[in-house]
Amino acid sequence: MSSDRTTRRGGSGLALRRICGHCTVTTGAVMAWYRLGAQGWSFRPDSVREQLIIDAADALAQLSRRVVHLRVTTRPYPVTRWATAHDGNAPAPLPGWREHLLSDQARLAELSMADKEVYAGVQVPHRNPVWKALGSLAAPISDREVTALEPRLRATDELMAAPGLEAVPVTPRELEWLLHRSCSLGLPAPVTMGAAEQANWDTEDLGEFTDQVHWCATPYGRTLRVVGEHDGQQVTRHVCVLSVGRMTDLDIPPGIPWMHRTDQLPFPVEWSARIRVEDPGRVGSALRRNIQKIRAQKDHYELEHHEPAPGALDRQAARALAVEDEIQTGLSGLATRTTGWYRIAVAGTSEEQALERASQLRQLYAPQVTIARPLDQYAVAREFIPGQPLGSVAYKRRMPVTTVAAGVPAATAAVGDRVGIHLGQTCGTSSRVVTWEPWHATEASEESGLAVLVAGLGGGKSTAGGAIIYRTVLQGVPWTVLDPSGRLTALCAMPELEAYSRPVDLLDAPAGALSTYRVIGDPHRAHHGDEATWRAAMEQAEDTRRLLTSSVLRAMLPKQLQEHVLTEVALLRAVGQVPARVWSCCQQVTEALAQLEGDSELVRHAGYMADFLREAAKTRHGRLIFPPGRPVDAAGAEPLLTVYSLRGLALPDESTAASEDLDERLSMCVMYLAAWLTQRGMYYGDVNARKGIFIDEAWALSTFSTGRRFIDRAARDSRKHNTRVLMASQNPADLLRLDLANLASAAFIGRLTGEDAQRDALKFLPGIQPGLGYERIFGTLSAPAKNNKTTRPGTGGKARRGAREFVFSDGTGGIERIRLDLSAHPRLLAALDTTADPDKTGQATRHRDTEEPGIGTGSLLGSECAEDEEKASA
Repeated sequence: MSSDRTTRRGGSGLALRRICGHCTVTTGAVMAWYRLGAQGWSFRPDSVREQLIIDAADALAQLSRRVVHLRVTTRPYPVTRWATAHDGNAPAPLPGWREHLLSDQARLAELSMADKEVYAGVQVPHRNPVWKALGSLAAPISDREVTALEPRLRATDELMAAPGLEAVPVTPRELEWLLHRSCSLGLPAPVTMGAAEQANWDTEDLGEFTDQVHWCATPYGRTLRVVGEHDGQQVTRHVCVLSVGRMTDLDIPPGIPWMHRTDQLPFPVEWSARIRVEDPGRVGSALRRNIQKIRAQKDHYELEHHEPAPGALDRQAARALAVEDEIQTGLSGLATRTTGWYRIAVAGTSEEQALERASQLRQLYAPQVTIARPLDQYAVAREFIPGQPLGSVAYKRRMPVTTVAAGVPAATAAVGDRVGIHLGQTCGTSSRVVTWEPWHATEASEESGLAVLVAGLGGGKSTAGGAIIYRTVLQGVPWTVLDPSGRLTALCAMPELEAYSRPVDLLDAPAGALSTYRVIGDPHRAHHGDEATWRAAMEQAEDTRRLLTSSVLRAMLPKQLQEHVLTEVALLRAVGQVPARVWSCCQQVTEALAQLEGDSELVRHAGYMADFLREAAKTRHGRLIFPPGRPVDAAGAEPLLTVYSLRGLALPDESTAASEDLDERLSMCVMYLAAWLTQRGMYYGDVNARKGIFIDEAWALSTFSTGRRFIDRAARDSRKHNTRVLMASQNPADLLRLDLANLASAAFIGRLTGEDAQRDALKFLPGIQPGLGYERIFGTLSAPAKNNKTTRPGTGGKARRGAREFVFSDGTGGIERIRLDLSAHPRLLAALDTTADPDKTGQATRHRDTEEPGIGTGSLLGSECAEDEEKASA
């Protein structure tokens, strides 16, 4: 690193002399470097957070009389690596897959997302106090001394691996990356690393980190200018280094850890902290001296001048005595004190941008923490480089080890994976890319494929479900969708999916399409290993047909007949007389009721039931259920995407599902049977091939006695048949009645405004207890955008609702607030937009045609539309 502020020593200008494995060696110190494990913070109970802080503080306390160099840096999100893995994960991509993947890849590259990496360098004691007393007269550390540190290194490795830190020794590549990021502070991340991955670097090799970087500092300047090369081009960045000043007492655990707050900023932030873990004995002696000074000052006021002493002296003495007592009586080491210097670096393409970002950082911490700008920017910036000494002793902070641990620098938004479809970005305490592989639960975790999707009106259920379906169908995964409103049929009209899709309006389907016997398919012999297992599955299917038929026919009856004691007896006898095969029908059950023999009262009651069911069979909805007929999926090969719609179906309100109106009761039966028909999609094709099922308005399942059996079947068979089943509803309480909270392996919780609904939604997030304040988060999701500058014409200037947001539980322990991102696919976003848009009709044109001449609004609207079209094409 060349600079007009320093002279070049050893060819690199660094205090660093060599690198041995995961250790850096300077003239008088050896530092072992570790990478701290990422820690989840959002949606964690306070008890878990407190334990994390206590564990970290206890581990740091065991580093007494050592120096720890904490470094927080970033690494760009590996877009190319994700795209390669994502492409390899697609089982049978469609022709439009490549264009789709390139659009996603370009979008992720445009976001410039980065992953946070936290490193800690721990001083390894290597010489006795005699050598330290000699100072600069002592000889440099020899190779033999470094080799002799092996036992102490192993002990340090074990200490850093303790809970709370969970750190592992850095790899040569990771240490090389840290040195590049530190020597090129503020510059873009290097495109390529060294050709050879070597564990040992000699003094002559260190010039690789510094030769292409030039630091320029003006005396008393506000920023530091860093000039380097990136991808063959010269790049200049202005770096502003700030320091943590005075702090108020922080609540532990805090809402957001004080070192984790910078993750909320929309630009990268670098941290460098030099922390000295003090010896408790020396701290106790210093406290005793301070207590004696306080007493002397108090005596000076009271005994010599006969004046009352200031109250601050008593408070200081009480605090010093309390700290002394903590140190002397504490057995866990949590009272250990530290001395540290905490620096923060932000960069910009100009000095004005760097100072503006520094101002945003100050505002982020105000008023609890003072953020100051040190005078010598060059000296404090050098502290970010491993091995460099302190450039300034100003802004020294003394704090207990628990406060240091409460910073939780390794806290991050950990959700999703690095292989699956791109959902969006986290939007809670930090912004990270979210990708998710829906079939990880069934293929790797041996869990159910059930997932819940809960949101109120306008909460984005159709957007989230449609995005998942669209992206995975392009991968070649077949989906069967039940969307009563019919909005998702727009996916079938998209050019890239049109040839592989089939929309079906079940209300116009052939008679008998929703027969209770037909919607339960026969198990395929090839899906079962032996004859006995297959026959057991056949018997189970027949048993399910009988229960389903009995439940649906009973739900059609008036309330008085449903509750009559003889109804269940008559249905069980009549259903038992009909073979439970796929070719049977409900008409046979009706005839069996009419011909039932036995007690006269039972026969008369069964006759009433048969008469009512015959009349119900003549209705528009009844014709779909009673007669036998051709199945709705009999003609042609199975498409990749089948969307069943029920447009015009009048479902009753959830609170009045047991309606007195026959049409509403039949509507509920049609909806329920359509769900069973959709579930058959998991039994098509190879048992090991990926499949998907989406069912909207799943609350209807909870109104039937066999709804629980439907869920059990979906949970059991989704794992066996490698199927992801998405169940969507507006009210989480309905899904709780189906016991989905215990069976679902993933959850998307959208905007909910009712307190009861918010409290119920927490039950789908594992480990989250009610009463901790998380309920209010659901009411803030997908909130209307403030100061929206892109309002549509015809909306009266009102801001539209912002991007769809969810609390996402990925099934592997990750829970984060995410924002869906479909900006790379505007046609998909338009197809899934269920918000009414008057511009899509001729209304706006008619208004413009009838305007008075001279107003001139037509040209203005035309220019705005032209600008929108240009932006969309760009």
